[in-house]
Amino acid sequence: MMDLLTLFSATAAVALACALALWLASIPLRDVSIIDMFFALIMVAITLTAFTLAAERHTLQWLLLAMVSVWALRITAYLIGRNWGHGEDPRYTKLRSWVNDERAFLWLSLRQVFLLQAVVLWLASLPVQVGMHSGGAAGWLAVLGSVVWLVGLVTETVADAQLRHFRAQAENRGTVLCTGLWRYSRHPNYFGELCVWWGIWLVACEAPLGWLTVIGPLAYSYLVVNVTGQKTLDKKLAREKPGYAEYMARTSGLVPWPPKRAP
Repeated sequence: MMDLLTLFSATAAVALACALALWLASIPLRDVSIIDMFFALIMVAITLTAFTLAAERHTLQWLLLAMVSVWALRITAYLIGRNWGHGEDPRYTKLRSWVNDERAFLWLSLRQVFLLQAVVLWLASLPVQVGMHSGGAAGWLAVLGSVVWLVGLVTETVADAQLRHFRAQAENRGTVLCTGLWRYSRHPNYFGELCVWWGIWLVACEAPLGWLTVIGPLAYSYLVVNVTGQKTLDKKLAREKPGYAEYMARTSGLVPWPPKRAP
């Protein structure tokens, strides 16, 4: 138990240090959006810390390291390509309006964005941490988890590519993407993201008591669906984009499913 507490303390310290580094980088840039582009690297830092502190490194530890690293490199490259040079995200611009001066905003962004992100990522990484600490040989749960992870990674990658291609066409401006994976889900990228982390949890279940880390994917799923992702984006797009309400009425919110037929 003491070894596990030491691991948790070390990974929490790493997560906080990474969040602080990104916060400091955001100050001269005047762009809090940097956290959106590089958040996955905090997860890599947590994973590498747990991997380094593992008493032994078996198949399960190497598998978890590979799963997190591949996911992080892909999503970081995609987000940098999408967001770099486009200014601060409107969510953070709105956050600036909550306070009267720059110094107050710096402390607000530290609390409300960077430190909160560190806490969420630390919770989401619990399956990885316990798997690194206690994991051994890979069995059928690791195989099942790897399949779920791969389905999620491919789904997220294809959905992001389809959305990027759609947005690049001038004639699509102001319209709703409802082809490809987006015909079956309003948020196939979020579905893929959650599959990645539930797959990682299944792999971690090979470790003793690994199933107890279900709080990680549960917390991450709640955040993606109810706080920062699906529901928030649906409300915004239904308000701002013509035709989105009709799209919502016929298309599954998250899990890909054939669209409803018009009455």
